[in-house]
Parts: sequence; structure tokens; C-alpha cells
Amino acid sequence: MNQALEFLKKDKVMKRLVETYTEEINFSISKNHFMDLLETIIYQQISYKAAKTIFDRFLQLFNDQKPTPEKLMKLTEEELASAGVSRQKRGYLYSLSEKFQDGTVKPEKYEKMSDEDIINELVQIKGIGKWTAQMFLMFNLGREDIFAPDDLGLRKGIQKQYNLEEMPKPKEAEKFAERWKPFRSYASILLWRSVRNE
Repeated sequence: MNQALEFLKKDKVMKRLVETYTEEINFSISKNHFMDLLETIIYQQISYKAAKTIFDRFLQLFNDQKPTPEKLMKLTEEELASAGVSRQKRGYLYSLSEKFQDGTVKPEKYEKMSDEDIINELVQIKGIGKWTAQMFLMFNLGREDIFAPDDLGLRKGIQKQYNLEEMPKPKEAEKFAERWKPFRSYASILLWRSVRNE
């Protein structure tokens, strides 16, 4: 991490952010990617509190065992609905399980795969778009050079911290972020923190 922050400090604005938001930045590598993606889908587009309640109820359907693609496929729509999982998300969860079962998604190979290849594999799953795949790479695979140009918080952060008149469009934000390669994940965290602490 120190290497990443030292690199970012070459940029005056990033230097200030590194010195302001001193809370440690950790990118851990998760061991259960099926569970990570289940959680990602359930947490999409609803408040954290509501998502946590639904996810806890969802886990109870597995009787204190870890969810697996096989176990999830045995759950009925009614059982998933009873946990509060919406109709659309039920479809996404079944799709995720199918992709794990049929080998479309091969998490055991992720260590050797490029970021782009993993994203291309994940977006084949219903309910997982590019942004979700990028967050998964950053927070569950510990990839250090991820930047999500469609993320509103990142674009707001760039506008505010670099005193731009307008919020950059996604393509402009992506070009702007090239200066932080190969540590764009760290730059992203600092920008999010700056927006969160406005």
C-alpha cells in the first residue's frame, strides 16, 4: 500500500487527499466469490439497511450452511420472495447459480486472468453490469488498478478536487484517471472519501 500512496503523492491533489484521509486502505482477497456476488446482487439499488435485512433473511434459508449454486437452485421463488428478494433479483440469483454450475464463471482461474477478461466473464451474468464487476475486482479480488468511469462519486470527486468547471463525462474521467495507473483503485478510494466527507 505504501508504494501505491507514495506513487499517488506525485500528484499534488492526491498528495493532499492521502494526507487528509489517513484511514488505511485495504483490498482483501475473498475466498468465496459465489457468496460475494450473491451479496452484490442483493445489495444493488436499495438502501444498505434494507439490503442487510434481506441478505440476513436470505442466508437463513440455508439453515446455517453456506449458500452454494446447487443449494440456491433448490430454493423456490416463494422461498426467496419470503426473504424479501424481488422478482427481478430472484432471476439474477438463479442466473448466477447457473453460470457457476455450467462453468461459464470460473473463479478458480481469476488469479491468472486479466481485469478485462474477468469483467467480460462476469457481465454475462444477468444483473451484473460493468460497474458491479469493477467493484467486485476492487473489493473482493484486491485488484489495485480499477477505475469505474461511470461512477458518479468518482466523477464528482474529480470535479471538486481538481476544480473543474463541469463534472467530467465518463470517457473524460477515464482519460483523467490514467495519471494514477497502476494504482487507480487507491485513487478511487481517496476520491470517494473526499465526496463522502463533504
